[in-house]
Amino acid sequence: MSYLVAIFVYLFVLTGIAVYKSRQVKSQADFAVAGRSLSPWIMVCTMLAVWIGTGSIVGNAGQAYRDGMAALILPSGTLIGMILLSQIAARARSFEAYSVPEIIGTRYGGTARLLAVIALVIAYMVIVSYQFNAGGMVLEVITGKKDPVVVKANTELTKFQVGKGYLVFKPDKDWKGTTAVKFNVKERDTWSSATEMFRIDVVAAGEILAAQERIRKGNSQNHVAIKDNNIARAIISGYGAHLSNRTNLYRIASLPEHGELILSEPKLTARKATVIAAVFVVAYTMLAGLMSLAFTDIVTGIIITVSLVIAFPVLLYNAGGFSGMEAAFAAMGDKPKHMQFFGVYSSTTLINYCLPVFLLILGDANQYQRIFASKDAKGAKTAVTVMIFLALAIELLIIAAAWVAASMIPDPENGRYVLIYAAKHFMPLALGALFLTMVVGIVISTADSFLLVPATTFIKDIYLTYINPNAREKRIVFLSRLLVLAFGIIAYLVSLAFAESTTVFQKALYAYTVYGAAITPCLVAALFWKRATRQAAIASILTGTIVTLAWSEGFFIKYFVSADRYAAIANYVTNRIPEYVTELDAVLPAICLSVIALVVISLFTKHKAETAKG
Repeated sequence: MSYLVAIFVYLFVLTGIAVYKSRQVKSQADFAVAGRSLSPWIMVCTMLAVWIGTGSIVGNAGQAYRDGMAALILPSGTLIGMILLSQIAARARSFEAYSVPEIIGTRYGGTARLLAVIALVIAYMVIVSYQFNAGGMVLEVITGKKDPVVVKANTELTKFQVGKGYLVFKPDKDWKGTTAVKFNVKERDTWSSATEMFRIDVVAAGEILAAQERIRKGNSQNHVAIKDNNIARAIISGYGAHLSNRTNLYRIASLPEHGELILSEPKLTARKATVIAAVFVVAYTMLAGLMSLAFTDIVTGIIITVSLVIAFPVLLYNAGGFSGMEAAFAAMGDKPKHMQFFGVYSSTTLINYCLPVFLLILGDANQYQRIFASKDAKGAKTAVTVMIFLALAIELLIIAAAWVAASMIPDPENGRYVLIYAAKHFMPLALGALFLTMVVGIVISTADSFLLVPATTFIKDIYLTYINPNAREKRIVFLSRLLVLAFGIIAYLVSLAFAESTTVFQKALYAYTVYGAAITPCLVAALFWKRATRQAAIASILTGTIVTLAWSEGFFIKYFVSADRYAAIANYVTNRIPEYVTELDAVLPAICLSVIALVVISLFTKHKAETAKG
């Protein structure tokens, strides 16, 4: 309850600031770029608050739980990107622009501008969607679990209860062996006569990796391996794909031996919690735009810094120092390399993880919007220079704290949101409340910023350019708020589609790649390479977007070919293409082809010296 009180107080303060600042919003400049009035230090706070999003506090932290110390390399993309952005900041501020597509349109024309808007919206809707998901995670963890219910034979369970992992097997103390949950499946309106099984292997910690590998190689469905004295979540798959989550799909035929089967449900489900997070973020963003976001980000930026600086040593002490961590990881059995920095990531993995972040920060419309909102070019450069060191320090603290906390959390399900779990279980009450407030602040500051940018972009680059160039300021502000609502709804729908498909870390890399490969090359060229042509910019944006979507979403092919043909294509890709190619994410091919298109076509097309008006 104390955690919720702290969060509600924080939200009340944010809302008060937003309401107060909303009275000062009289024009598009006020709503979109805070009247170009931000000082360097306010810029630092707002840039930090928007950059340190759930991709960091949930995504990078989750990766640290899985990979250990090696995850400390992940902020290298941020570091290099911020260094280069500091050299771009002053020049970007001199454009007096409202949006990144506006710069692209001014240089390359209306078609490039429109394509940039499309790429930006695709990427930013994905980013906002996982902010909503993360907000739901926080609320779900904070509100806690219902009292566990012992499951008996003939108990009926919904598709949702089983699919979300609420059905839990708790083995007897120190017992090892194989057992199974036997169940029937509902077919139409009757229960199947056949009895299906969910197998559970309980092994010693030192044998867990080998057991998991055997299951993986055997392609065994509904079969898991766990360490002794740990729990198994019976997440059954392969049934009732066409049925709703509320359907009573499973009936327990007989209970597993050597343990207890329980139903452990949250008081607030992630779906409902996500709705609550989305509603608050959208309403808050609609109030006052960047005018309020910039000033509330001062509060958020301070909370981020203070809570992490205090939390890391507290977690390290509770873990027993580095020696305690080493002993804990060794005892877990499935984390043999968590105390290693080198030799964990391959060069391909480092490219997949670090390059998307670098490309995003170099062209991120959120960072540029803050640059556009600066009082002057000098202040913009100062703010970005400070951000080089501050963003690196905060990201390293997040990863280090998650790495330390991982030594105290053997259950991978809790490791999905390692720092949220650690705040509630391993920190003093006051610090835990502050830390969870920080996480909520991160979700809000990032989500509202990534909602505001598409709204601003649509107004400036679509509405005022093609529909109503002479619109009154009052109407522009009203439409901006409506667009925030519309994009919020779209992002929520995307969050439903992505909720179970990937981790937050993978969602983040996907969104960063869409944006970075499509927009960053031609944006940087617009600022620094006079030879770039409009034909090349159009080709570059299209290439970056299409290659990313085709590489990452290749499954769409199955909708255009027969099942046998699709299987043949998949088999060819698996067996004929070198492993180092199949291990690559979309980022390297997408950015390489995007840059090649930009450079080669620029060299073979005529450059018009005059400025292209969008």
